[in-house]
Amino acid sequence: MFSRLKFWRPRKPQLNARQVYVNEPLPQAKLDKNGNPKQKYVTNKVVTSKYSIFTFIPKNLYEQFRRIANFFFLLLVVLQWFPEFATIEPVVAALPMFIILGITSIKDGFEDFKRHVTDRSVNNRKTRTLGNWKNVNYTGAASNSFINFIISLFNKKTPVGEPAGRESPEWKETLFKDVRVGDFIKLHNDDFIPADIIILSTSEPNSLCYVETKNLDGETNLKIRSSVPEIDHLTTPDDCTHVRFYVDSEPPTTNLFSYNATLVFPSGLPDRPRSRGGPIKIPINLNSMLLRGCVLKNTEWVIGLVVFTGSDTKLSLNSGDTPSKRSRIEKMMNPQVLANLAIMGSMCALCAIGSKIWETNNLGRNATYIEQGSRGIELNAFLAFCNALIAFQNIVPISLYLSIEFVKSVQAFFIFMDDEMRYPETDTPCVPKNWNLSDDLGQIEYIFSDKTGTLTRNVMAFRKCSIGGKVYQGEVSESDSEGVITTPTNKSTPSLVSNAKTSQPDIPKSGSSKKINEKKKEKKEKKEKKPFTDHELKQDMTNSDYSKTINDFFTLLAICHTVLVNTNSDGEQQYKAKSPDEAALVQAAKDVGYTFRSRETDNITITTPDGKEVHFVLLNILEFTSSRKRMSIIVRSPTDGRITLYCKGADNVIFERLKSGQDYRANITGEHLEDFAKEGLRTLCLGYADIDPGFYQKWNIEFREASSSIVDRDKRVEIVSNQIEKDLILLGATAIEDRLQDGVPECIATLKRAGIKIWVLTGDKMETAISIGFSTCLLSRDMNLIIVRGGAYGESGSAYEQMRNAVEKFFPTDQDIQNNIRSQVPPVMSVNSVPRPSTSHAREMSLGRSLSIISGVSNSPRPGGHALIIDGVALKYALEEPWSRNLLLDLACRCKGVICCRVSPLQKAKVVELVKEGKNVMTCAIGDGANDVSMIQAAHIGIGVAGEEGLQAVMASDYAIAQFRYLTRLLLVHGHYAYIRNSSMILNFFYKNMIGVGSLFWYQFFCGYSTTIVFEYTYTLFWNLFFTCVAVLSIGVFDRDVPDNVATEVPELYKRGINQEAYTMLTFLYYMLEGIYQSVICFFVSYFAYQKGSVNDKGRTPDYLEMGTTMAVACITMANLFTGFNAQCWTIFHYISVFGSIILILLYIAVYSLIPFAAIYGFNYSVFGGGVFWFCILLTVIISMLPRYSWKYYQRNYRPIDVNIIQEIIKTDPKHNFSRDPLIYRSVSLARQSTKESLYSRNESISPIFAEGGVVTYSTRPSFATDRTNLDTRSPTPPVPPIPPEYVNNNLEVSEVPTSMTFMRTGLTEPMRGYAFSQEEGTGRIMAPPLKRRKTNPGPIGRTSKIEFNDLSLRRRSLPEVRASRDLIDILGEEERIRVVHFRDSTATTNITSRVNSEYVSEELGIQSSSHMSENESENEQVNENNNDSGETQNQPIIEQEQSKTLDNNDKAETT
Repeated sequence: MFSRLKFWRPRKPQLNARQVYVNEPLPQAKLDKNGNPKQKYVTNKVVTSKYSIFTFIPKNLYEQFRRIANFFFLLLVVLQWFPEFATIEPVVAALPMFIILGITSIKDGFEDFKRHVTDRSVNNRKTRTLGNWKNVNYTGAASNSFINFIISLFNKKTPVGEPAGRESPEWKETLFKDVRVGDFIKLHNDDFIPADIIILSTSEPNSLCYVETKNLDGETNLKIRSSVPEIDHLTTPDDCTHVRFYVDSEPPTTNLFSYNATLVFPSGLPDRPRSRGGPIKIPINLNSMLLRGCVLKNTEWVIGLVVFTGSDTKLSLNSGDTPSKRSRIEKMMNPQVLANLAIMGSMCALCAIGSKIWETNNLGRNATYIEQGSRGIELNAFLAFCNALIAFQNIVPISLYLSIEFVKSVQAFFIFMDDEMRYPETDTPCVPKNWNLSDDLGQIEYIFSDKTGTLTRNVMAFRKCSIGGKVYQGEVSESDSEGVITTPTNKSTPSLVSNAKTSQPDIPKSGSSKKINEKKKEKKEKKEKKPFTDHELKQDMTNSDYSKTINDFFTLLAICHTVLVNTNSDGEQQYKAKSPDEAALVQAAKDVGYTFRSRETDNITITTPDGKEVHFVLLNILEFTSSRKRMSIIVRSPTDGRITLYCKGADNVIFERLKSGQDYRANITGEHLEDFAKEGLRTLCLGYADIDPGFYQKWNIEFREASSSIVDRDKRVEIVSNQIEKDLILLGATAIEDRLQDGVPECIATLKRAGIKIWVLTGDKMETAISIGFSTCLLSRDMNLIIVRGGAYGESGSAYEQMRNAVEKFFPTDQDIQNNIRSQVPPVMSVNSVPRPSTSHAREMSLGRSLSIISGVSNSPRPGGHALIIDGVALKYALEEPWSRNLLLDLACRCKGVICCRVSPLQKAKVVELVKEGKNVMTCAIGDGANDVSMIQAAHIGIGVAGEEGLQAVMASDYAIAQFRYLTRLLLVHGHYAYIRNSSMILNFFYKNMIGVGSLFWYQFFCGYSTTIVFEYTYTLFWNLFFTCVAVLSIGVFDRDVPDNVATEVPELYKRGINQEAYTMLTFLYYMLEGIYQSVICFFVSYFAYQKGSVNDKGRTPDYLEMGTTMAVACITMANLFTGFNAQCWTIFHYISVFGSIILILLYIAVYSLIPFAAIYGFNYSVFGGGVFWFCILLTVIISMLPRYSWKYYQRNYRPIDVNIIQEIIKTDPKHNFSRDPLIYRSVSLARQSTKESLYSRNESISPIFAEGGVVTYSTRPSFATDRTNLDTRSPTPPVPPIPPEYVNNNLEVSEVPTSMTFMRTGLTEPMRGYAFSQEEGTGRIMAPPLKRRKTNPGPIGRTSKIEFNDLSLRRRSLPEVRASRDLIDILGEEERIRVVHFRDSTATTNITSRVNSEYVSEELGIQSSSHMSENESENEQVNENNNDSGETQNQPIIEQEQSKTLDNNDKAETT
């Protein structure tokens, strides 16, 4: 209804193409009849608030009257304005509702006012636009149409292209909210970009600028943007006023990675006389655009033109409107209120029917006192129905909503005041921004987290390196482990200031407090860090055998990068890198003595350890891309003129380009890479090659031609680059640690134990996300990673096909997902576009099985389960296609971890909505940047991290925290408490009203259904206000099932909220039935006691009010005692509220009965002085409490739930340490059902230890992520409990199962090395060094085993020879085509000797090389399957698919 009002909803962005004119008159077609522009643009104001001055009252009333109880009481208030139904003054009857609505409105208004404050802080930021100049796209200076009209009446028209006044044009400060489309804007270094802007000119050479886009895509590396070359001469305001053109732009879109527009010069370019005869069109793409939310870096100034503002910007289009969120319990209350209304309706109908029957039977005979008017019996029955509504109205308590608001406000205050969630560095607390969702925090089942800035700090530390086959590792200091990244400042060694700062900024504050926090932050950045030093490295630098290799290694680190050098105001040099990795590598070289000084167009300057400056002539840069996985730089040495190519990249890419004859160094470096990978470090390999000058001259000509080509530029550059990036000399490898926020691994592991599923949604690349997944314990080393990269349905290797293959391969017995696939079949494509359903699938899966055999990784079920890794392209089609959407949901929910990479902000929100709607579960989204706003708003609970990526996420969130680790306490303690408290409070609230209304209802059977209230009216008036409310509120504020430390030590207790065990419709009905039962006891005990009448010593017989007083006291006493009995812990507040409420009713009767005109005058003597009153109270309490007490005794002693067991342990030993209790996992039934991974995902992991004879046992080994994490001393993470007996049995033989990756595009299942940071699809085997291995320790690839086969073990049932399809060969690529082997019947034994005990690998007859290979290739294949030969690329691979017919039970597999 309200959505139809124009003022109700915000103005939608105009998604139409636009033409923005600059100093050019608008065409007549663009003007209306009054000469004003037809095109209207939105303002640049940011609005995250829900209300405005005009919409607050109607919208807030609409939200409040969505509650059925409020709407019901509105009807009752209206009903009581009629004299026939008025019990008291109508205004007095409406007063409680007005008070409740007013208090709720004040609370909602205060919450929204804080959003307005944060919006104002953003909108009032200042930038510089061109002043004293006419923007022809608007009629006046103001954006408001009314103001434009007023100004136009007094202002004269200004000629187009000339200043608006006599003053000369100049740059003036302008607020963000006043920036308009078509304005010239000038930005300076570190300025936030206020709108989407086309770059016209910059201060840098070649018209380049650098921008930080982490608020949009989460990436911290700087992006390079360039201006439009034809107008890069604009430097002054006068230049801007004389240039004439217009921008023909595409409509506003949500695509963050694409933009198309044309710059049109109708009269030609001013500096090109030949072009002045006609229009010149210049294409513009995203490389010439700055998007709102980004930050300008390393650029003195940029002049641009605004094309999109406000809600039309890409950032705003990827963010949704601020939703009106309601908690799940509040939504569940509506059907329960309807149930109460149904009960009340039944009572009222029974009273109406009873009234008609009674009057029919007694009118004129036994009831002569009843007036016989003209209304009739039917009308009296209707009036009885309406009067019953008023009499029984307390069954739907309007005060319940006010009580909930009060309790949730107190819970929000507790969250804000919790010192254990206060970040000490910036003194930032957890700030609840939406007070209505506290109980939802205790029911979260899915958490969707951003990566950059949320899980990580973007602080890279250079940990180790392997140079010439020798490992060097620096000394790690305390400050280094804390993440401080600045070095001591001195004249010879300038400090490195990384882009990623370690301290988190505070939530916006004003005045001096903000300045103090900024000073603290600056002071923290100046802390000293011990540089990377190694004593052996210093000695080897002077050793002639190692000095050249070390010199080349660190020279490569010092010059092969894209780092920039700036000098700050203190004269210190600062390094600005595209990524933190590069900054860490350059800093490591600097710590050793190879200091990068400057970079110019044609040379690079570094300083060597002996203090000499070396100037390398820069010839070419082969940039890093995600497909190349490497970066190369070609330089000429200043000493001997030697041309050298330095290359760094992924280990598999470098190894396959090595020059022959480096067997030993390659093997040793490969082993070091495995060691680095096991520690979760990010690895790179380094190599160089000397280039012949003649070859370089020819190659450089081809490279320049490829670089300047318009068609297939990237492909041609890649082909030319491959010609020179070969025959490398291996220098070594680096190992970098990506620093997480404190406590992230422990937090994620604890949340996983609590039953919460965590998905990571990031705009970063897949390899980085997987590496972080392992470091944070989201992924475990016994998992299989399902990699999905694909396109639209119908294409080869589509996302749907890959996901379906994954289901068939890893979940073949899951009938639910199989039935879902059959129920929603995708449309049938044309024969030419769809691959054959059986043959093509069989070929790919056959290829996958063959590759699995070759790589030594089994496709058997993984101990750690599966994890889904999907990229943004595949996710795009999976979300758009209905059949793929459901399949994605089924597959992802069956995986233990999900990582979505390269996703846009809108895709993040769609993933959240997919799970929220598809699974009907509680979701939580957490992020720290503007790219997370849409995800935060889409989830049930949005949490913003007050990080360094701006305040957009905090502004749009429901809760703001400073560190990810505080999520543990927020959910497991405060969320769990709020869910338990609110559930118990609401149930007891319904119960206590049922017991009172029930007593009134039973009286109707004895008063002729006249709707007479047996209680004195003030009892019902103060029933919910004083007599029964306080005890219920004490539960909502102070109740708890376990102490806070136990809630974190035993996170499995949180599953009670996930399973919604505390508040269900069944529990509600049980409480209502118990209320009905106790109302029967309270009424009939008093009724039968007073039925015959008892004369007191004054000779007075009690009336119905005396009986009603006894009933009321019995009901109030019972309600308070029952509420206290349901409390799970008793504090001083519980004692005061329960027994204080009982004493209060007695005091009230004693005082009120002293008033002469009171209806109960004299009851203090007649009631309290008789024994009937006290006897009725005592008997009522005993009979009413007996069922509840009996059931609770039986349940806690014979059918205890998890929390009951924990409570009994605490009762016996209040200081019991559950983290070290060996029996806790046997006692808690929920933990008995946990998997091995959930038991040991916190501080330790179950790792296989090899023993003699090939027996593998389990032993605990500290997790690498935990060992390096520095936690807050105030909230230490307890160690995990001992290993259960079933996992410590030394006789348990299990096979080692390394981490594997399954590429669903090809069906490959391969061992993973380097935690996927340097692995691409289909190249896992190529990463291994191609020759003999020396004795090594087992790494992530797993142990090579000695396997004995008998005659039947290799006996296979032959199938027809199947050739791999051409599509599949194209997918694998030229370098990734696999060598094919045939399995033949053989009685011979295949001995694959372990690399621990031998120098080589030999194969005999069991596995023979394909006949298509040359003899040379077959010999090399026995050494290593990864050796590539040029001859194999000429032959099409053939796979002989064979399956086992029978396997002998005596097959032996012995691991040595």
